[in-house]
Amino acid sequence: MRVDDRQPGKHLIFVCTGNYYRSRIAEALFRDGLPAGSDWEPVSRGLAVTGALRGLAPEARDFLESLGIVPPSGDPAPLLVDELAAADHVVLLNRSEHEPMIEREFRAVYRLLLAKNAITLWNVFDLPQKKPAWGKELPPSQPAPSATEHIRFAVKELLRQLAPACDNPPLSKCP
Repeated sequence: MRVDDRQPGKHLIFVCTGNYYRSRIAEALFRDGLPAGSDWEPVSRGLAVTGALRGLAPEARDFLESLGIVPPSGDPAPLLVDELAAADHVVLLNRSEHEPMIEREFRAVYRLLLAKNAITLWNVFDLPQKKPAWGKELPPSQPAPSATEHIRFAVKELLRQLAPACDNPPLSKCP
């Protein structure tokens, strides 16, 4: 998505590695929990989108459907520098994994966002890999039920921080 194609409002980007699981859940939960009249427009993006993943992770789809939330459609999308530069707030889903990646790829823009206090860092790990990468240890992981609840809790807190018009937002629209 080009910056010129965005909807007006405050732009929030949820960032993970592949934009297949964690960031897509966070975007859907945040969008669903926004109070009426909020001007926040969330999107999700990945730092290492390769085109190998299509659609949405089954674990993400199942979790969102269990909450009555329509899962997002489309394929994973990469983070673009113009979107990042125009963001009002950015959430990195896993600090230890994503901060070095974004620092390496988008150093100047990332540092500007840090200076504006427009970055939130979470510690949600990815799903366990089915097979280890050749010659490497498995990276830290988190089972789907734990990760999805971690994201749900973190989004609820972020809604409290960014949408203060709603005193205690549940993960559904505030009255």
